[in-house]
Amino acid sequence: MGKSIQLGGYFLLGVSCCGLFSYTAYVVPRFQYYAFWLVVVVSLLFIIAGVVDDFLAEVLGLSYQQYIGGLITMIAVVLIGSIVQWVK
Repeated sequence: MGKSIQLGGYFLLGVSCCGLFSYTAYVVPRFQYYAFWLVVVVSLLFIIAGVVDDFLAEVLGLSYQQYIGGLITMIAVVLIGSIVQWVK
């Protein structure tokens, strides 16, 4: 039970950080350009992480299922964190 609470806390922390970046770009127009390029870079990193999944799973010492689960979790954090701030 303790691990699930800790994992939930990390997930909410990640969502909050992504939401902060998203909200900052919404409030301060000058940051919208930075937010756009941040989204581009993060998307490219996720694509690279998906392409070299076998190599990164071996380097990190994770099983393939754990690596894919972590990758899906990171993508969910970014998506949920961004969507939460844009929904009015």
